[in-house]
This record gives sequence, structure tokens and C-alpha cells, in this order.
Amino acid sequence: MKKRNILVTLECFVHKNGKYLMLHRNTDKRIMPGVWMAPGGKREFNEGLFEATRREIFEETGLTIKNLRVKVAANAYMKDIDQEVFFHFVFADYAGGTVKKSPEDGELKWLTPQEIGKLDNLIAEIRNILPQLFTSTGILSYTAVYEKGNILTSFHLEDSK
Repeated sequence: MKKRNILVTLECFVHKNGKYLMLHRNTDKRIMPGVWMAPGGKREFNEGLFEATRREIFEETGLTIKNLRVKVAANAYMKDIDQEVFFHFVFADYAGGTVKKSPEDGELKWLTPQEIGKLDNLIAEIRNILPQLFTSTGILSYTAVYEKGNILTSFHLEDSK
């Protein structure tokens, strides 16, 4: 059996005044260059999900957050770089701070759910769950396979029943 190459990551949808903070990733990124996604990053060794979320959001955006809740637990495989990613989407409320003007990861922008749905190059898995992402009260789970970059070749939303 092939040894697994896994990253453990998170994305956080920070909510403020009816909008969510989104990140347009720089085009020089190894994983998902040029796509729109929620800010986040890698979890460190033995780091709790909420601890990692608070740390990553502060490091990437300059913001503090509160009322964290898990919305998605999923897995994606990127064939072109032979990388599997296990991740959570966490929703949180803005608690304080000012968004960084020039973060190293890309451009940050506050958007409504409707504006998020209209983004060019929104990460494909978010587009696939958009109807449930902002309305469902449960936790979503899915698997995704990307051929290269943001080219999704397989997506399976699991049924919890």
C-alpha cells in the first residue's frame, strides 16, 4: 500500500455584518494558486482545531474571532501534486482587529454569500456545497479529487442518514 501524503488544514469563514472574509490566493502558491477560498492554513503538531483556527486567522488576517463552530469535515486529493488534504471549515464571528492590507497569501475581501457564489475561480468544492454552506445547521462531509489546480474531477457529498 502506498504511503499517504496528508496535510491537516482548516479554512475559517469569519462573519461580520452579513459578510464573510474571503481570500484570493496568490498565483505563486503551490496548492490552489489564484483561487478564492476562506482564509486558514495548516494545523501544527498536536494543535486543537479551535486553537489552530484562532492562530491562523490572526496570523493571516490580523483579526480575532469568537463563537467558533465546525461546519465541514472533508478530504480532498490533488492528483497533480500527489497531496491529500484533510480539513475542516470553521465558521466564526468577528471579535476585533483590522484586516491586514497586504497579506502574503493574497487579497482579503468581505463578501456576502451571494457575492461569494459569483466569484470567478471560487474553489470548486465550495461551489459544490454553496447551497448548504450558509444555510445548513448540520456538519457536512465530502470527498473531492482535483486533477490539477481547481479542476475538480470527483465530488461526493456524504449523507449522514
